[in-house]
Amino acid sequence: MAILRTLRLDLLMVRSSNNCRRFFAPLVAIFLIAQCAGLLSSLPCFAKQRSLAQAESELSIADAKQYMISLINRDRKSAGLKEVTSDEIAERAGNLHSDEMAKLGYLSHWDRLGRKPDQRYCSVGGTGFVMENGHIEFSGFSSNGEGEGGGEFTLDADARVSRKTIEGIEAGFINEQPPNDGHRRNILDPDHTKVGIGLSIAKKGDSLRIACVQEFVHDYGKVEISAQSVNVGESFVVKGSLDPGLTLQSVDLFRDEFPQPMTLKELDETHSYGPPQVRINTYFPGAPAAADALTISENAGRQEFSCRFDTDKALWKPGLYYVYVWARPLDPNRKNNLVVASKTIEVR
Repeated sequence: MAILRTLRLDLLMVRSSNNCRRFFAPLVAIFLIAQCAGLLSSLPCFAKQRSLAQAESELSIADAKQYMISLINRDRKSAGLKEVTSDEIAERAGNLHSDEMAKLGYLSHWDRLGRKPDQRYCSVGGTGFVMENGHIEFSGFSSNGEGEGGGEFTLDADARVSRKTIEGIEAGFINEQPPNDGHRRNILDPDHTKVGIGLSIAKKGDSLRIACVQEFVHDYGKVEISAQSVNVGESFVVKGSLDPGLTLQSVDLFRDEFPQPMTLKELDETHSYGPPQVRINTYFPGAPAAADALTISENAGRQEFSCRFDTDKALWKPGLYYVYVWARPLDPNRKNNLVVASKTIEVR
């Protein structure tokens, strides 16, 4: 007897967002409508073979993350670039963001608290520089929103995801065409050394959301900040150790307003992100203006530095401050300096 499975029309929406190489790029949004048809089969053995093949193609979330890294390295290798390795801290930052996006159904580089990738990465102990790609897709008819439609989406840590889904996410990024190819340029940035994958699945009834972020990292040493928050009038210190072959080029200080909580509508209206536009100061090694703040030493072939910031009440305004650390490689063929780290601190 033939078995007839009910055909069901699902709404599948896929969206992606990213920052481009050197901070800026358009937010790319792609909407696809797909019909998910049932299977009409009179052959029980065919159905059994199909289910076995499907099971073999499904991955745990942990395995799916590793599979995505293998696809990233495949694409980098095709471009003649070095592979990236997994970064646990960047993965932790990515999971925080993908969990929230999947549960609440939005796509943005900002989170509900108004934080951007730099601040999230720093909050979990990141010591390098991070650049983010983001993606989300929906299936089913449940609307977005907080508590709408009879309950909220809940995260499923034991969910399985197909290889095809992971391949589709990476293909969507790497197959972009200029000038709207920020995801692709981020994946193929030769300065990246590591990556953390955030991958989350949230469900409500028959509906689900899959959110994924790629957190690419520059790991060229270790840069730390003495506090995440200080009061105006207090001091803080950024110190670091650079990999052999790198020398400090500059330490840049920027200011932004404090992050503010954002609605889902506000998040969906965001685009690309970058450093704040208000530069407060730049500290160059050996410059008279940096003499009292910046010190440099050598230790076992590594250059070490320490930069003290005194938040003078007459000059500093409350806000979120960014400290960017730039290094100069010894490679004579390289024209650009290398951003080693970005640190954030709230000055209240």
